[in-house]
Amino acid sequence: MKLSVLALALFSSIATHAMADDLEKINQKKEIVIGVRDSSPPFGYFDKAKGSVSGYDVEFAMYVANKLGAKPIFKTVDPADRIAALKEGRVDVLFATFGKNREREKEVDFSVGYFVGTQKMVAKKGRFQDLTQLDKLTVCVPKGTTNAKYLQDVSTTVQVKLFEDYAEVFTALKEGKCEYASGPEATMLGNLAKMSLPARNDFEVSDVPIASDVYGAGIRKGQKALQQAINNALADAEKTGEAARIFEHWFGGTSAVQLNRNFKISL
Repeated sequence: MKLSVLALALFSSIATHAMADDLEKINQKKEIVIGVRDSSPPFGYFDKAKGSVSGYDVEFAMYVANKLGAKPIFKTVDPADRIAALKEGRVDVLFATFGKNREREKEVDFSVGYFVGTQKMVAKKGRFQDLTQLDKLTVCVPKGTTNAKYLQDVSTTVQVKLFEDYAEVFTALKEGKCEYASGPEATMLGNLAKMSLPARNDFEVSDVPIASDVYGAGIRKGQKALQQAINNALADAEKTGEAARIFEHWFGGTSAVQLNRNFKISL
């Protein structure tokens, strides 16, 4: 009986230590590997001028890394590979347009939200004006995103065509292989802004909202210490005004994608 109690205590101690491994590892290495997007402007994209990734997500990731006292090491991840990259240990955390939902929360943990947005549709001007149109449409979306689920929540007969990422979706739109595409409003506007003229002038992001989304940092399941540290850093960004500054930089009046900030980061 005593042996069993000792064994259980030892197992509990090992499990508790294992749960703290991610933050301890980051503290020991003084670096954190962060999964980001490279084709989802303005959240994450490859900036040719800088020769590195830039964007709203990237700035928040850098702020969090600085608060943790760690050097940020960025690794690009495709939408469909985000959870696998995190669970397999290829990245320590995700700042990659990673929307919270129940299905994902079964596999990974999330920080508090640092962006709230709306999913919308891109189509030729005047083409998409009502959600009931979805019943007869084929819509292009990237693999591994929540976009298809949101569309199917609205319409049981909508058809979904999958692509590797937003870059491929918008190439298909431009080439006429796709008539409709759906995703976060900011991402749709960001990719549309990058489309070359005169094709860009043919398309618009519809005013019709499909769903709302909250982006959080993705963290391995059970890593409570790291989750709390990231939450504290994000809350500090709100308190100091850095969160509002980052938003203004990427979505303010002089940016390519202009949105109003109607949320605050809170624990």
